[in-house]
Amino acid sequence: MFKIKNYFSLLIFSFVLALVFAFNSFKTISTNLEAVVSNSEKKELLKKFNEFKISKKLFLYVDNLDDKSLNKIKDIENKLLEISTLTLEKQKDNEALNEYKKEYFLYQNSLNLEKLNNLNIEKELENLKSNLLNSQFGYFVNSSDPFSIFKKEQEESNFFIKNNHLAVKDKGYFSIFSISSSVNSIDDYENLYNEISNLTKDDKDIKIFSSIFYFVENSKIIKDDVNKIIYLATFILVLLYLIILRDLKLLFNALLTLGSSTLFALLVCSFIFPEISIFVLVFGISISTVAIDYMFHHYVHKEYEGAFKFNKDVFLGMLTTITAFFILSFISFNLIKQLSIFTFFTLLFSYIQFAFIYQKIGFEYKENNFFNIKTINNISAKYILLFTIIALLLAIYNFKFDSNLKNLDVKNKKLNSLQEFFNKDIAKNDKVPFLIKAKTIDELIQNSKTLKEKFPSSVAPLSTLISKDEFLKKQELLKNQKISEINSKLEDKAKEFGFKDGYFKEAYKISQKEPNYTLEYLQKLDFEILEFHDSFISYVNVSKDDISLLNNFDFVINLSLKSMFEDELIKIEKELIFYGALSIFFIISIISISYRKNILIYLSFLFFPFSMILSLTLFIELNILHIFILFIILSISIDYGIYISSYKKDKNTNKAIFYSILTTFAGFGVLIFSNINALFSIGISATIGVLSILFLLIFLKKEKCASNNL
Repeated sequence: MFKIKNYFSLLIFSFVLALVFAFNSFKTISTNLEAVVSNSEKKELLKKFNEFKISKKLFLYVDNLDDKSLNKIKDIENKLLEISTLTLEKQKDNEALNEYKKEYFLYQNSLNLEKLNNLNIEKELENLKSNLLNSQFGYFVNSSDPFSIFKKEQEESNFFIKNNHLAVKDKGYFSIFSISSSVNSIDDYENLYNEISNLTKDDKDIKIFSSIFYFVENSKIIKDDVNKIIYLATFILVLLYLIILRDLKLLFNALLTLGSSTLFALLVCSFIFPEISIFVLVFGISISTVAIDYMFHHYVHKEYEGAFKFNKDVFLGMLTTITAFFILSFISFNLIKQLSIFTFFTLLFSYIQFAFIYQKIGFEYKENNFFNIKTINNISAKYILLFTIIALLLAIYNFKFDSNLKNLDVKNKKLNSLQEFFNKDIAKNDKVPFLIKAKTIDELIQNSKTLKEKFPSSVAPLSTLISKDEFLKKQELLKNQKISEINSKLEDKAKEFGFKDGYFKEAYKISQKEPNYTLEYLQKLDFEILEFHDSFISYVNVSKDDISLLNNFDFVINLSLKSMFEDELIKIEKELIFYGALSIFFIISIISISYRKNILIYLSFLFFPFSMILSLTLFIELNILHIFILFIILSISIDYGIYISSYKKDKNTNKAIFYSILTTFAGFGVLIFSNINALFSIGISATIGVLSILFLLIFLKKEKCASNNL
């Protein structure tokens, strides 16, 4: 007989799923590690940096310098050029830049005073004439400085031209492609990556790399790993539920409830956050297994049969847990905020269904003796707490923290090795890009010059430009050295040596045109500079050895995720302590008011698992996810303390506790099989926490009324 109440869970699931699709909530899920960093100016600047051409390059290398390698690289180039978003970079004349260099040649290069003081115009003209007449391949004369009085800085390069193609010394042929600025989304990256991969696979002599490959490969690795975890967790949980419940109707409804709760949390979070880390989603699925204990306690106490019953212990357990998460959600660090809010709505939505709607549906309890475990209950709570204090003191004394957010990400050894090959073996480059920022273009140029002066090995494109102050000082120097007089003497003497009239008219002319830089003009000169709000930004490349010294310059912005994360940690350090302590205070207040009789038992369940997780620092460096799980387990473990000391505790209570521990362990424990450190960190911490709770359940001395069988 059809009864609408039997389909409440399915209707709720379908309705929430429809809303998720209607608002496209899945689109907010991100595999990018940046999603866990709070929105800030630095995060905006990181996105802005991706608009620079320097971040959109594709590098192609073919080993060896023989004809076969040359033909191979040309063949690959032609195939790559069929991709509309790629263009091959070739040395091309920038007319505007050439004019600028010609106009300010005397300003951009340093004066060789020794040569100037010993200058013999007649002798120099004789040598110049001889070189022009006797050179077999043509002789280049610098029209601005025919006598080489000005010294131009020579940059060492690992590249040269062979057979009219760019090559790497003693290695092979090399090409650089520009990626269109229209390639911005992960879908664009994937399409380009797939087209390139199909062209260059199965040839060990060919190496091809772009930084966008990280987005594609890491995203795929994360998705594959997450899918593996979800499938494994789902299989184990369904198997456990089948064994424990032996009720297909209840199993089906429970899975729908857990699914709808996760989707509901995703829906709510999609309105709050522009991006939701995929790690939050996996964590949300795992935390949903905690919600199942709400169902177990109602079920084993036969509260789904007959008239409506209110379970105070389950309500207080749920209330302490979600309130702890609610408090933690005020921490401004994006990852903690996302995890807390996601968990809050997952558990609340699950509780409403398990506590109220399931009583309306109705389920008959079926006795199950499949899991039986003997409890020993011979260790006093006093000894547990003493051990906990010692463990906490040791952990705090030896506390080690890993602030590098990159260590939570995928370890892509293949791409890391490839990037190192292009940086060290090909470009001979150990430099790291940093943004520079200023209110005006002139100030930005001066900032670039300041860094170039402080770090001579750095690459600072804007430092080659002449600032207004520099122009005036250099102009005065050139006038004092009477450089312009060389021009008039040269013009007179040149005719005697047979040079055409006006051949040296541009030589040693001191420009009177003060440089005036605009954004459009600099971009026309091919300098990378962008507007950002009311400022201008560009970049410099600084050696890794000099990075620590950049802290002395407030106009330099470090865009590494490690730097952003450390900045956020400094900002939230007090918040983390305050809200963490507040959540602990709230939990202790609840149990002090409602369950004063067994306070030592509650404190054991509260702090023993906490101390065991924190003790991980004796063996490894803890990261932000280890710390967050500390508070998660803290808020979960007190639930078990409440259930253990409940006035209505009986054999079925013990069973419900053991069942929920088992499913929680399955939900979180499966994360230890993840290859991603972020998920592994959650898994190992939660596993230790849950095993600690199980230890207390078996060994902690409790009230006489407690049953010895679980």
